[in-house]
Amino acid sequence: MSAEELHRAVDAADVAAVVAWVRQAGEKQRLAAFAGLAAAARQDEDWQTSQRRAPARIVALLGCASTAKKVVTVLHRGQLRWGLRAAQPGPVLEVLRLRQVPWLGEFAQLMADRLPLEGSWGAFGHWRLVDVLVRESGCAVPTGEAFTACWIDAMRDASDADAALRDSPYTAALVPMLFTHDRLGSRLDYEYAPDARGFVPALIRLGAGDAAVRRLLVEGCRARLLRGGKPGELRAYTRLHEALAVTAPEAAAGAGDYLRLVEAGNSTVAGMAVKALRGADEAGVLAWDTLREVAELALARPEKTLVKAQTTWLRQVARRRPEHAAEIAALLSGPASPAAGPVPAALPVPVAAPLGSPLGSLAELAEEVSALLAGDRSVPTVERVLAAIAYWRVNDQEALARTVRPLVGADRAWWGRLAEQLRAVLNAVAVVDTRPDRLRQLAARFRGDGATPAQLLRKMRGNGNGLHLVLAARLAEMATQLVGRPVPLLMATPTHANGLLEPAELLRRLEQAERDGWQPWPLDFEQALLRLPRETDPQVVTAALRLRSPAGAAFARWISGPVPDPVSLRREQLADPRRTIWNWQDQPSVRRVVALDPPDPAGPLVREVMTVVGDDRPTSSPGDIEEPQLWTAALPSHREVVAASALPILAANADLDFDGGGLLPAHLAECGGPVGPAVHLALAYGLAARSAADRIAAVDGLLGLAATGDLDAAAVGRELGELAAAGVLKVNRFASALDEAAQAGAVAGVWAIAVAALVPLVELDKARPATADLMALAVRCGRACGAAHLPPEVSALAERGGSSRLVAQARELRALVAA
Repeated sequence: MSAEELHRAVDAADVAAVVAWVRQAGEKQRLAAFAGLAAAARQDEDWQTSQRRAPARIVALLGCASTAKKVVTVLHRGQLRWGLRAAQPGPVLEVLRLRQVPWLGEFAQLMADRLPLEGSWGAFGHWRLVDVLVRESGCAVPTGEAFTACWIDAMRDASDADAALRDSPYTAALVPMLFTHDRLGSRLDYEYAPDARGFVPALIRLGAGDAAVRRLLVEGCRARLLRGGKPGELRAYTRLHEALAVTAPEAAAGAGDYLRLVEAGNSTVAGMAVKALRGADEAGVLAWDTLREVAELALARPEKTLVKAQTTWLRQVARRRPEHAAEIAALLSGPASPAAGPVPAALPVPVAAPLGSPLGSLAELAEEVSALLAGDRSVPTVERVLAAIAYWRVNDQEALARTVRPLVGADRAWWGRLAEQLRAVLNAVAVVDTRPDRLRQLAARFRGDGATPAQLLRKMRGNGNGLHLVLAARLAEMATQLVGRPVPLLMATPTHANGLLEPAELLRRLEQAERDGWQPWPLDFEQALLRLPRETDPQVVTAALRLRSPAGAAFARWISGPVPDPVSLRREQLADPRRTIWNWQDQPSVRRVVALDPPDPAGPLVREVMTVVGDDRPTSSPGDIEEPQLWTAALPSHREVVAASALPILAANADLDFDGGGLLPAHLAECGGPVGPAVHLALAYGLAARSAADRIAAVDGLLGLAATGDLDAAAVGRELGELAAAGVLKVNRFASALDEAAQAGAVAGVWAIAVAALVPLVELDKARPATADLMALAVRCGRACGAAHLPPEVSALAERGGSSRLVAQARELRALVAA
């Protein structure tokens, strides 16, 4: 056996031949071949060739390596690290068993340590390979953040999460890690009911049957919340704590932790802690000294709702414990301690989670379709279902129809908007056509290979609002093409849960299409382009230029030139002074939106979604952003477009005092692209929303943009101040939201927003309510971040006579800056 034979087997991507070479060669010959294999792995190859050879190259390297460290270094170098997703665990184990290497456990640990926390390639084959290595070696369970994150994904994607969690050999070691690592909140954060499917509900049920696990969950939630972080990152743990329904004895046992959360947690966390302690008190298991301490801390909080809740609690205690009535009266009448000032902190940069493994069987598809029909509209569920339908329609149409048909029943209670479109797709693959005439007529227009008429896309806006147009159009195209021209894979399936699609993955799909002689569907391909990041690896660009199909050429042009962006035009809508039957509802005096002028040239879908026309008058009714995660997933690299599309709804809900739609700003933080007036206004209206949940989502968006350096704090502040001065936004709402952001560490950004918002507010003859609260927040943030400049308008306010709180705070602020 010669080393040249091994190299030829690798070049031919022949895994079986590589295994045969390792079996027949002696150990000395194997070790001698490693250097040549490592050198070949470092050579530049086109992407397609490198990924085709990767499975064989990985097996060859493991069959010849002398140490774990050497082979791990080579495996994670250059393009080979992307090939780990395609590694075949069977041949890998075969050569390792054949050699009986003493470093198998070390290799498994090193590979686990190198797992990516984020990224599409880590959630596929890389995790499966590491999982197999850990089980084979019998080494200690890796407990790193990335290994834990991938395990969560694997448990969540299991068809039976309860069984998977119960049977996993990692459960005992990794459940504590859920609360030890800081960046796992996004993987645990979703709405769920106690009987729901998925990882977190299964975890709760596991705790219900095991007292030790339940204790770990309850105490773990408290420990993670005590470490603090962004409100969005902590939300998963407050939700889990709520779902666990902590008992009075459990709350009393953790009273010390809850007291610290009341003192230092954000408003949601502090409210959760107060609720737990109050339950312990009402059950008679909370000591008076602890009750008095929590009262002192809660009454000193700046949030009025917390103070009110604590006041109500104390008055009830006074009736139950008359022996403490005097102390309670002193607490209620005494001066509150000054609130602790915010502390600047490094903000975590938002990173999108991987989409998750493709659905590998029709049984898994049936499970996910059931979840979809039950209302699961998460990006991973929607996109993996669509991808699996396309795959099985080509590979086993009859089995697909048998799987889907029983799930598409006669019950149409869930019809409407997105649901109607999804049903059309399912009907198409079930070989049942019960679509309404209107939808059948629309779908018929997608037949053929040509571009989709813009007129059709405009018609389809009737099937959903805003950026639901993108998914609605894709689904209508899919419902038709599945019958007339099916393809084995969709180009637009993202690699990340925020909708992002890695260029290297789209390149691989286009190469496969060229090899197999088919063309992508037009709208599916255009959505794929819209999901690409704004920067592409030069090696991918070079490989794309070698593509010869029309879609391949379009892909190469897209990633070779500047990303097409529309022009943002800020518009002011003024209320109609005339009162007619058509505008009898309340209207804000002014509303700010952003019109978009699309780039040229542009495809029909790009032109349609990047065209936003601003009316002269504000709408007189609020709206709803249906499934905001799908809006941002349609345009993950164009957040200004997403914000402009959502602005009419966000603005109407804020200035007309309605709830809903505010979750979109949090998703914007995970998007890329320019930040312009639409994003600034979306944050401003979100921070001033009526719903506390909507304001928290806006705070998450603000923190994410601040962490990436994309936040123009002064611009957001100017929008808030001017709209509040016009009387359309309430100062107390955005002052409270900004205080949350400051407590999370964004002190400098909040300082800039608050000061910019104060400029138009202090020029009013009569101050808006809560302007003094905003000024006090500016004082606290200025003291914490060392502010050195004050706008002249705020300095002028300090010169006014009188002793109002607003003027006194302005004087304190001026003295702080002058010091």
